[in-house]
Amino acid sequence: MDVTHACRCCLRGAPDKDLTTPYTHLGKTEIYADLIKQCFDIHLVVGGSGSCGICSMCVGRLRDASDFKLQVQRSQAELQALLVKAEFAVKSELADDGAVDDSVFDSLYAFC
Repeated sequence: MDVTHACRCCLRGAPDKDLTTPYTHLGKTEIYADLIKQCFDIHLVVGGSGSCGICSMCVGRLRDASDFKLQVQRSQAELQALLVKAEFAVKSELADDGAVDDSVFDSLYAFC
């Protein structure tokens, strides 16, 4: 296969979708060049001669990568909220009686 007309991500498959066209998948709009930039900080040069497309196999892998990134971001936000809550509990307990129950510290550092 001529690589100038192949998928820009794997150079193996024929491109099924354009990288810069908005598509809707499961109610969400996705532009594959933007997803690649968001997930991997890779800016694809589009335009000029050659393909500006992506094959369906790479679209699936890109969606998985994007979903995984969002999962990690959500998990980190949840963990941060738990740590802030635990820190607040420690400060409250110190303010109340000056003594800190070890279980509060255990819960604070159980996620690290």
